Parts: sequence; structure tokens; C-alpha cells
Amino acid sequence: MGTELRRPPCAATPAAQLAERLAAMAMPCPMHPSVYQIEAAVIDWSREVGLDADPGAHRLAGRAFAGYDTGTASLFARWLTWLSRFREDPAAFAGVLAVAEGGEPGALPLERSFANLWRACAPGMSQEWRERFLAGLTAQHEALLAIGTPIQDRPSAGERTPIRDRPSTGERPPFQDCPSIEDYPALGRNAFGPYLFDLVEPCAGVEVPAPVQESPRWRAVVEASGDVAAWCDDLTTGRGYVAVASTWLDRPDDTAVEWVIDRVVTRMEELWTAARAIPLLLERHDLGFAASREATRVACAFLTIPRAYLEWFLESSRYRHLG
Repeated sequence: MGTELRRPPCAATPAAQLAERLAAMAMPCPMHPSVYQIEAAVIDWSREVGLDADPGAHRLAGRAFAGYDTGTASLFARWLTWLSRFREDPAAFAGVLAVAEGGEPGALPLERSFANLWRACAPGMSQEWRERFLAGLTAQHEALLAIGTPIQDRPSAGERTPIRDRPSTGERPPFQDCPSIEDYPALGRNAFGPYLFDLVEPCAGVEVPAPVQESPRWRAVVEASGDVAAWCDDLTTGRGYVAVASTWLDRPDDTAVEWVIDRVVTRMEELWTAARAIPLLLERHDLGFAASREATRVACAFLTIPRAYLEWFLESSRYRHLG
């Protein structure tokens, strides 16, 4: 990945730059007609399990599952709430993993809420799906540990030693210093939660056959979707990839935001390209009409989730400090 900067021709806000450069943003993403019922359901559930409600979960789920019933969208919104809280407390991993492997939850709200969600989803899924989910959970835990000190808590660009003035050792700094700009996409995708896309299947009540799941074309869609969602979350908060770019490019945060927007636009284009190959992939595996239709709906959700994050980035009140 190169580190060249491409400045837009005008000093528009990051949101305006993104909307202008992604033609698909011209049309609003459909919203679930019962989005406020979804919000109420998630707030009630969060209170029951002892978690703080995520203010954007119902809108993200309402967009990602706009064509599904209210229960499906509400279940995904609950998972989004749990995921956002788990990212803040990776120390809960051992207890959560124990629950996923059949143990009883402890007193921690993250364990109790996970047990509630796991019981709602896992029984109807195959052992292969469970193993894939647990692999994603483990990858997230390892990535969160690898990142170490929260990137948003590191020194700002004006307080740290410029890269050009740092001693050259021939090696990049360890993750606890700052992930390299080349390493961060995969690391950030894992830290965000790679199993987010695995959860589409149990929420929608389907399971895509393993040969399709394991194919390079399907993985290309999942990984591109994960990158766009994770990077838009970073843009919303000013953390993650934005902070990494600011550190490694030795640039002010506003220029780092522009650089990350470049990456989002490129990755979104790659996502669309990868998605166009899915119909041929399903035809090649000869799934039959019903199974192909279900797999196509899952793939469409993969396209909609990053779009939902794009719109959340544009509308979020948390974004205002970047404008």
C-alpha cells in the first residue's frame, strides 16, 4: 500500500468529500420501517442484560436488514451492541469463550448478554459455522491485544517525534507503539470483529455452504465489507486507521482523515467488483434456486453493512468534531 496523498480540489468536509466521491451515496440507504421498534427492543434488552445501549445499533441494523422482519433486525442490533462493548473490554474474552464452548456465564454483563445471544443463534447453525465464529472471536481478541494502548490515547501528531527524526533500526515499531500503516488494515478488520459478517446467517435464518464460504471470491467480499465498516467507524470516532495514518504519515489529523477517505473509496470500489462475481460463484457450486437465493441475500447484506456504516458516519453526532 502506498502512502501518497491525494488532496481533493476543495476544502470540503470529510463527509462531503466521501459523499461526492461515492456515487452510490447520492441515494439514501433504505431504512427498516420499524426502526423505532428496533431501538426500543434493543434498549430494553440492554437494560435486562446490564449493557449500555449503543446509540447507533438500531439504525445500522435497520439499514443492513431493511428488507427483513423486525425480529431479525433487532437480533442483529443486539449483536452490534454486544460487539461494541466487547471491543471496549477484551479482558472478558476468556469468559465469553467458555460460554461459547458450553459453559455457564459468570456475573459479567458481557458474559450474560453473550449467553443470551448465543442461545438465540448457535443451536440452528452447523459445527463449521461455530468454529468459524470462534476463530473470528479469537482473532479479534488477539488483534485488540496486539494494538495494545488505545490508539486514540497516544500522543497527537504535534507531540510525538516525527518519523524522519526517529532512529532507524531497520524494523518497524512494535504494535504497542503503533501498528504499521501496511499492517493496520488486517489488524483493524480483526479488532473490529470479523464475525460480524458470520452473524448475518443466524440472524437471517440461513447458512451458506462451506465451499462457498471458503472460496476466495466470497472472502474478498467479506474482507472488503469489513474494511469499509471498520474504517468508517474509525472516521466517525477519529481513532484507529485515522490515528495510524496520522502517526506514520506524520501529518495533521485532518490530512490523515482525507487519506483514510481515499482508502474507503478505493475499498468500496473493490467491494463492488468482488460482489459482481458472486452470482457466477453460486452458479459454479450448483446450489439450486432456493439455496442460491439465500446465499445471495447474505451477500447483499455484506454490501449493505458497509453502506450502513457509511451513512452512520455521515449522520453521527460523534462525527462533528472531524468536520
